[in-house]
Amino acid sequence: MKDNKITRQILRLAWPVIMEMMLHTMVWTVDTAMVGRLNAGAISSVTLGSQIMFTVGNIFAALGIGVTAMVARYIGAGEQDKAEYTGAQGLLISIIIGTIIGILGILTAKHIFKGIVNDPQVVILGSEYLRIVSVGLAFYIPLMLGNSILRGAGNTVVPLVSAIIANIFNIFGDYVLIFGKFGFPQMGVRGAAIATSMAQILGTTVTVYYLLRGKSGIKLRLNYFLKWDANTIKSIVNLSLPAGLEMLMNEGSRLLSSFWIVQLGTLAYAGHSLAVASESVSFMPGQGFAIAATTLVGQSLGRKNIKEASESAKKSAIFASILMGSIGLFFFNMPYAIIRLFSSDLDAVAIGATCIKVGALEQVPIAITMVISGALKGAGDTRGPFKISLITNLLIRLPLIYLVVYVFRLHVAYVWGVTALQFIMEAFLMVIRYRSGNWQTKEL
Repeated sequence: MKDNKITRQILRLAWPVIMEMMLHTMVWTVDTAMVGRLNAGAISSVTLGSQIMFTVGNIFAALGIGVTAMVARYIGAGEQDKAEYTGAQGLLISIIIGTIIGILGILTAKHIFKGIVNDPQVVILGSEYLRIVSVGLAFYIPLMLGNSILRGAGNTVVPLVSAIIANIFNIFGDYVLIFGKFGFPQMGVRGAAIATSMAQILGTTVTVYYLLRGKSGIKLRLNYFLKWDANTIKSIVNLSLPAGLEMLMNEGSRLLSSFWIVQLGTLAYAGHSLAVASESVSFMPGQGFAIAATTLVGQSLGRKNIKEASESAKKSAIFASILMGSIGLFFFNMPYAIIRLFSSDLDAVAIGATCIKVGALEQVPIAITMVISGALKGAGDTRGPFKISLITNLLIRLPLIYLVVYVFRLHVAYVWGVTALQFIMEAFLMVIRYRSGNWQTKEL
């Protein structure tokens, strides 16, 4: 009976997160698919601009890892007031950081693209795209932090509602502004950027509204935002810093890899971009069950129930592996048909299909990595996943991709082979860290 209860809890938490993450990813995927009807330069500029935006946003949104762990632990221990106060302090930090990062993005967009791209068209389109979406980035960081608070409290439905509203707006806005429908001018890449920023603002508004109203299992009182609590903020930062560094390492290495891949040519990068856009949907089950593991492990440890925490992590990893493994089979058997959905440029589609077929090999290792990492973070062990990320990125991903691009000048699909190798090793090391059992006695 207890096993069935844990299974129900996992599925109750995971399915809204999977749907939510799919919708967040669609902000980027829809942009890519619609802009993909234009040309390779437009595809590359939107993909690179989006990747920069989400890389920076996710690094700073890693504050949510610490907040989720702390809120979940307090909720499990029955300390509701501490959970709400911690959440408010975390959201306060995210608002300040989001504002600063958004302004910096607006001011430096053109310099960033000039420094990484040689194609004049991509520089012009990409810098304009990044400048506009930086407005949305100022809201994206508080949005992610707000969703982290809700998840720590065991509520994954409100973030889904927020994502649904934002994405309906984004899809409609993309169609209207990119192609110039219903009397609006045809804006192309600029239209995609405007729709994306507006969607982020709308999503943030919905999430914060539910947090302030207190109808989501946790209520952030306005007076909690009026005090800068150095001790609470220090605890959040200390717990989140390794997670932020892990995100910096992972997202930074992906971004650097993208900069390198650009050197293989606009067409190669366009094909790679299409494959990335299509593969991004496959990560959703892993992220959903990872968040379920983070919440349940944190709450179980708050109740001093180590057995329940272990069972939650194990079952979450199994569910994620089954779902992502199934998606991997589709990637391997129908790569061309999948990539063809994203673009009418047949040369870019052919390259993307080869990439996504190789990417099928990394699906199960990614599932294991995500869930075990989430379980460790829910227990307060944020240093372990960071150390593993550091090892696999510095010793496998970056040096091998550099060789593929600059030394041997191989097909971009070899880059995907490198990332598959990285995730296989990362999953192996993550399991070793988990089985050591040190996470079971971690204090926050």
